[in-house]
Amino acid sequence: MDNSEEKKSNRLINRETILYTLFGVLTSIENVVLFKILLVFIENYKMVNIITLIVVKLTAYICNKNFVFKSKTNNLYGLAAEIGRFLLARGASMLLDYFGLILMVEVMSLNILFSKFFITILVVILNYFIGKKHVFKKTEL
Repeated sequence: MDNSEEKKSNRLINRETILYTLFGVLTSIENVVLFKILLVFIENYKMVNIITLIVVKLTAYICNKNFVFKSKTNNLYGLAAEIGRFLLARGASMLLDYFGLILMVEVMSLNILFSKFFITILVVILNYFIGKKHVFKKTEL
């Protein structure tokens, strides 16, 4: 591997991407397991999906802020702005997760758990780039 390839590899694989992957896997497991558990108690998979997504988004915020991006906010305004950006970004990806699952299950007639797993992986990848570029950005607030 030449020097430019090594630099490119180091940019893609670093502490941040490794931690994001680790917490992404853990929150994905939380997402699918909680979804499956709640399906035992609640028949409506759409309602189960909403509950699961809310819990997982809260977990993701805490993990991303404190461990992955190590985001520091200097005041309440900075924290509120960061939380607002997170909710906006994750709200958008939550819609993709919610309607993507419905599309895969009801339109494409795919298995519920397979669909949940597939959509979850897609959303985790998308959320990394959104989180890095727009949510947990370094600011002087």
